[in-house]
Amino acid sequence: MGYIPDEVAEEVLQKSDIVQVVSEYVLLKRSGKNYFGLCPFHQEDTPSFSVAPDKQIFYCFGCHAGGNVFKFLMLKEGLSYPEAVRRLAQKVGVYIPQIQGSYNIQEQKKKQRPYKIMAAAAEFFHQNLLGPEGLAARNYLQNRDVTGEIIKTFQIGYAPAGWDNLIKYLTSKGCKEKELERLGLIIKNRQGTSYYDRFRNRVILPIKDAAGRIVGFGGRTLDGSTPKYLNTPETSLFNKRHLLYGLHLSRAAIRDSGYAVVMEGYMDVVAAHRLGIKNVVASLGTALTREQVKLLMRYTDEIVIAYDADAAGVKAAIRGLDLIQQMGCRVKILQIPDGKDPDEYFRLNGVKEWNKLIKSAYNLIDYKLHVAVAERIPTTAAEKIRVLQQVLPNLAHIKDPVDKEESIKRVASVLNVSWETVTSEFKRYIAKQEKNVVKQGKIWVNTGKFVNNTHNTNLNTHLTDARQQAEYLLLGLILTDFNLFSIVKEQITIDHFQNKELKKIFSLLMQSNLPVNEPARLMQRLDDKGQQVLGRLLSEKIPAGNKLSALEDCIKIIKKQAGKRRQEELLHQLKEAEQLGDQKRVIELLQELQQLHHTINTDLP
Repeated sequence: MGYIPDEVAEEVLQKSDIVQVVSEYVLLKRSGKNYFGLCPFHQEDTPSFSVAPDKQIFYCFGCHAGGNVFKFLMLKEGLSYPEAVRRLAQKVGVYIPQIQGSYNIQEQKKKQRPYKIMAAAAEFFHQNLLGPEGLAARNYLQNRDVTGEIIKTFQIGYAPAGWDNLIKYLTSKGCKEKELERLGLIIKNRQGTSYYDRFRNRVILPIKDAAGRIVGFGGRTLDGSTPKYLNTPETSLFNKRHLLYGLHLSRAAIRDSGYAVVMEGYMDVVAAHRLGIKNVVASLGTALTREQVKLLMRYTDEIVIAYDADAAGVKAAIRGLDLIQQMGCRVKILQIPDGKDPDEYFRLNGVKEWNKLIKSAYNLIDYKLHVAVAERIPTTAAEKIRVLQQVLPNLAHIKDPVDKEESIKRVASVLNVSWETVTSEFKRYIAKQEKNVVKQGKIWVNTGKFVNNTHNTNLNTHLTDARQQAEYLLLGLILTDFNLFSIVKEQITIDHFQNKELKKIFSLLMQSNLPVNEPARLMQRLDDKGQQVLGRLLSEKIPAGNKLSALEDCIKIIKKQAGKRRQEELLHQLKEAEQLGDQKRVIELLQELQQLHHTINTDLP
């Protein structure tokens, strides 16, 4: 099948949805953030097979099979790794060249070149902002309270006012005008004789994909020219339906907070980060698209819409609400007072008031009723039916029976009709929908199907001693809260680990270039057993309590046990040195033993 390079596999991984793939084989039911079903790899009566959409991994608490979407297909279909990647690539529309033998380095460079050009353009803009020509842009950002730290975080830049500054810079680096045109960086003049820069005299905000690669730019005018915001056109890299501004920075915060706030503008997201509010993204347009919602569902099942409070913002919000709910998300709508946008509200009110505003957000039913009543209080039967027809689809998507009943009561109250009337209309709506549904058979799998012997799904889960338990818990704590890793790195090295699989995982975490906050991609670097162990680490709940205190206890145990092991090694070496009569070596070993004994018994009680 030919070798598949890592960056191609990662692109397939980014565009794949493990819940969707697994659902073709297993009947999954949502429970909290995760999905559960009967394991397709061993016989069971009670579901122990879990799929985590936020981490894009699966793990079975029964047979301990675990991994990313590639691993699932390898186990379920008996595929090799390249076969699994190619099958998914075909589904998500990623082209993989048919290359026999070793991967063609020139093909790899060709694929990475557009991203390198975009990165070079971003650096050009950023350096211009920091230089003498960027004074007006820096003043603009300062007036909007955008600090130097935030400028660096978002890699904000400035496009000079001239016509060909970027062209000259990139062509001097070996870029061709044609490829710059294809990436939307420059435009051919009407005569077709020359090119000019697309972005001129604008504050530049790089737009990155979920993997953190620059794929486009947004430019905010400084001289009042139109449009106020200018975006990169659709290119091979830039498709705004598949992108969310700031997602590469917000994923962890969205997962931790349990919800994502979707805004309209770049500067709204920038302003939120300035105040430490990081679970925010911008939709690069108006209404959310299905592809954008799927991106967010990897990290949360609750979306808060915080579009501008003007009429256009309200209409844009409504267009995306039903889609969000239909895709399985809870949706809330934030109404910002006095017609402000989020950026203005942040500057006037701060974090505390913003958090209050979040708590007061409307759920979908209440928001639709609020908008309907704000436009015109329904008094006639026809007006009430019109409003009722708008909310019936949303009532149908509410799964909790208590929530559904309460929502029906609120609809009845707002429309000033009886509860029985709304219930009757709702039942009629459901009956009509059921008639229109084409029943399709599902492929049911034999849950006891034999898994190919080439894939080991039996993991010895017994942790033999306190040290291995401490190693396991330490890694679990890091993967739950990666901010703890900075504490661990100062005290623990790879050599401290005794368990072979845990040692491999820790070694990968120590490599700063790896996507440690994206477990599905981290899985790529591990063998079968390593993927099982990592799956277990990511799926099992960390015991409740003070994480920092637990981490410190783990570090003490690991270091103390490592010290004892070193002590045994030194005693063995001492015996050999005494037998050889090497007095110099004996003295050195005795000194090290004395120091080590003091460390074990004093510093690590």
